[in-house]
Amino acid sequence: MGQMKYRLLRPAQMTEDLWDAFAALRDARGLYDDPFFDPLYARLLANLRTDTRIAVAEEGGEPVGFWALHRRPGAWARPIGGPFSDWHGPVLSAGTSLSPRDFLRGVGLLGMSTFGWLPQDPGSEIRLRLAGANMTTVENGWAGFIDEQTRRWPKHFKKMRRLARNIERDFSECEFRYDDQSDETFERLIALKRDQFARTGRHDVLAPAWVQSMLERLRSAEGPRFRLRLVSLHFDGQHAASELVLQSDKVTHGWITAFEPEMAQYSPGNMVVQMMLERMAGEQGPKIYDAGPGLDHYKRHYSNYQVPVGSGVVRARSLAFRPDRLLGQAWRSGEHIIPGRAAQLMTQSRRRLDQICLSETGTLGRLSGLGKAFGRTRAAMELAESGQAD
Repeated sequence: MGQMKYRLLRPAQMTEDLWDAFAALRDARGLYDDPFFDPLYARLLANLRTDTRIAVAEEGGEPVGFWALHRRPGAWARPIGGPFSDWHGPVLSAGTSLSPRDFLRGVGLLGMSTFGWLPQDPGSEIRLRLAGANMTTVENGWAGFIDEQTRRWPKHFKKMRRLARNIERDFSECEFRYDDQSDETFERLIALKRDQFARTGRHDVLAPAWVQSMLERLRSAEGPRFRLRLVSLHFDGQHAASELVLQSDKVTHGWITAFEPEMAQYSPGNMVVQMMLERMAGEQGPKIYDAGPGLDHYKRHYSNYQVPVGSGVVRARSLAFRPDRLLGQAWRSGEHIIPGRAAQLMTQSRRRLDQICLSETGTLGRLSGLGKAFGRTRAAMELAESGQAD
């Protein structure tokens, strides 16, 4: 084994040989089958965000690790693609002993804030909270899958059969599109999602110009193991629900989804997932669907296994003596120490601030987002205090 050499490169410094080596390392291990680890995804982001970097680790002159990320102020890393990168972390050779924290330290970074960490090294993940990402495999066929899920969740699938009858009764046509190329459907999905952000008070991560450019470029981007697919459901020609997914040759990753509120009685979001899984089972292509963590009350009905996913902070060093980093550590500690509703509001505020930091690259966008976030937090705190006073 030779000496380890590290480089943190701007995309323009990446040669085609390095990009090819990145793809080869990714292809060599099933651990990285998710489309977010495809170098094509990183190359597309490189043209949209100037803070994109590719960390490279070489051992004995041979590449053993690549890590696409965004280098933010304070020598801090954020996931490539910001809030849209549902899985992230380094792509490492199976033969290297390099750990993620050593990789960060080698390229001069203090750490990374993460919400979709791919576990690879317990030592690097000591501070992370692990949850289960909801996964589905239909590799054994649709009949066996739906029979098993119905056995596990009989009430849900009884409801779905009833809803299918209601749709047949109320509409003359139910059209499922497995590869919807319509601009109208795409624009409607994005509009519905942005309406949802506004309605729920979450930060609109779809608003920044780089995000809109990313989505447009993804619609035409395609590689040997990478593509974007839009699946949708229409009743009598009217959009009911749709989901934008990223695909590798092995995994379909659920990404952006929305449904028409007036169609809620028909559970069109569930219908889209169920119809998509049936199509996946019967066609060539990915047999695994990744719905991600959280929202188990509806994702669980179609999931037949889980894989761990981490969130929190991966540090290059145990302690990072920078005021901004220490403030973040103190805030997270407060979430566990302060009792009651205040701690919950602190957690919600931190997550909203994380979304702003992940998506807004310009000063004005960040200031606008922060202003709205602090306004909502203040109002929530006042409401909580008035409730306690009562």
